Amino acid sequence: MTTQTTTSTPAVEISGISKQFGDHLAVQPLDLEIGDNEFFSILGPSGCGKTTLMRMITGFETPSSGRVRLGGVDVTDVPTRNRDLNMLFQSYALFPHLTVFENVAFELRVRKVAKAEANARAQAALELVKLAHLGERKPDQLSGGQRQRVALARAVVSGPKVVLLDEPLGALDQQLRKEMQFELKRMQREVGITFIYVTHDQEEALTMSDRIAVMSEGVVQQVASPEEIYDQPQTRFVAGFIGSCNLIDVTVPGGAAGTQVAATVAGIGTLNGVLAEDVTREQQGTMLIRPERIEMRRGGEGLVGRVESLTFLGEEWQVHVNVSGTTLKVSLSSLVREIELPGLAVGEELTVSWRPEDARIVIR
Repeated sequence: MTTQTTTSTPAVEISGISKQFGDHLAVQPLDLEIGDNEFFSILGPSGCGKTTLMRMITGFETPSSGRVRLGGVDVTDVPTRNRDLNMLFQSYALFPHLTVFENVAFELRVRKVAKAEANARAQAALELVKLAHLGERKPDQLSGGQRQRVALARAVVSGPKVVLLDEPLGALDQQLRKEMQFELKRMQREVGITFIYVTHDQEEALTMSDRIAVMSEGVVQQVASPEEIYDQPQTRFVAGFIGSCNLIDVTVPGGAAGTQVAATVAGIGTLNGVLAEDVTREQQGTMLIRPERIEMRRGGEGLVGRVESLTFLGEEWQVHVNVSGTTLKVSLSSLVREIELPGLAVGEELTVSWRPEDARIVIR
C-alpha cells in the first residue's frame, strides 16, 4: 500500500518495509510517507504490527526487507542513537534522582550543548508544557499528568526531526487523557515537529491526528484523515474498528465506485447504497451504516423493526432495532427521544430509514 503526502521531502519515508519473526510475518511489505510537521497516528488492535512498525522506524528492529528514510536520508542501517528522532513511552522513564529541569536538560548535557544554551532550551521546553514553575521538583513530587508533560518536554528539547509516542496516555485516568489529547496536539503545532503516535485508542487517533494509518494483522488497511477514515472506510475492518458501525452482509451487483446500487440482504430484500470501489461482477460485500445516520420514527416509510434494547449514554441513547432478523444499532440523541419519541420502550414497533448515500458498500 502506498500513500504519499504533498511535501517534497517527507519527514519519514518507508519503502517496501516488512518484518518477519520466524514463520510469522508481523508487518507485511508496505510503503508509507509521513509529512514534515504532521501528527500521524498508527492505529490498530494489540498484535496488529503497529509497535513493530514503530520499532523499525526507530531502529530498535531491523527490517526483513525495505528501507527507512528520515528527511530524505537513508537510516535503515544507522543505530538508533544516531537517528534524528526521540521517543516518548507510557512509562515516562524519568530519572527519579534528578529534578524536573535536570531531566529535561539531560540529553542536551549528553550532547555537550553549551551550558547556557542547554539551560535556555530546557527552560523553553518546560514553558511549552506549562511546568516552568516546577523545575526544581523531583518526579515523585508530580502528578501523573505532570510527569507526562516532563517526558514530552524532554522528548522535544533537542529539536528532533521526529518524535515517536508509544501509547503515552495509557497510564492516565480518562479525564486527564482527554485533556492531554488536546495538549499534545497544541504542543505538536507549537514545536513544529513530526509526531508519530502509536495507539489502539480510536478516540485518541481521531482527536489529534492529521492522518491515521489503520493496521490489522500486519497490513495497513487505510491511510487518510480522521474524517475520511470515519466517513469513507475502505474495508469492513476499518469500519468496525473506528467508531460504531452497522455491518450488513449483502450481495452486490457490478458497478463503478461512487454509483448507487440495489444490494440484496437476506430476510429484508434490497437496500440501496453506494459502492466504495469498482465491482466487476456480482459478489458478496458489506453495507456500512453509522448508527447516527439512521432515522427512527413511529410510522412513515422505511423498514419496520422492533426495539430490542435501550441504553442510556448521557447525551444520547443507543437503540437496538431488529429488522427481519437483522439487528441495527441506532444512535438517538436524548433531545430527539424526548421530543419526537416520548415513552419509547423495548418491544415497540418503529420505522427506520437512511439516505442511500449514507450506506457505503465495500468488498474487502
